[in-house]
Amino acid sequence: MNATYLAFAAAVALLIASPGPVVALVIADARRSWPAWTILGGVLSAQLLMIAALLLIYLALDLKPVILDWGQVIGGLYLIWLGADGLCGGGNDGTPDLPRSQSHYFWRAMAVGLSNPKDILFFLAFLPGFILPAQPFAPQALALILIWALVDVSILITYSLVSRQLSSHGRLERLLDLLPSFFLLALGLISCGMGITNLMD
Repeated sequence: MNATYLAFAAAVALLIASPGPVVALVIADARRSWPAWTILGGVLSAQLLMIAALLLIYLALDLKPVILDWGQVIGGLYLIWLGADGLCGGGNDGTPDLPRSQSHYFWRAMAVGLSNPKDILFFLAFLPGFILPAQPFAPQALALILIWALVDVSILITYSLVSRQLSSHGRLERLLDLLPSFFLLALGLISCGMGITNLMD
């Protein structure tokens, strides 16, 4: 059992370390202040999708693909809007940024994390390999949720520290300004394109 959890933790670390939209937000926000609420929103969104997938596994339910396809298109449009907004200065007209509430960063990260419901399909494909049918389901599900949360928080904090360190270098500062927005824009276009392609099939 411990070997299964260690393998799960290693797999999760590799998956989360690959840059995604939440990582892009954490990198961008870490340059301005410590992104605790961005991290919390991103981790919680992943937990909600994971819990939904575990419930579907437990209840052996199927999701209609068209629902997820539309969700992917809508989520992709949201990521495109976030990326474009960042590239255009976030709606600035040259005036300094007004301070935003912590809840803004939390809910934005939550929305980005939940913007691709196809992650549920990923969890449905990924999680059963780490669930032992002979063991009680609930304790295993809880352990997997906690391991994912711990690894997720650790990696997002690492990205935050690296971003804050790099932002002190003048040449990298402008790159860190633009890169997350370009990344969100690209992910949104890919997500939208995949969702539309699936809907047209």
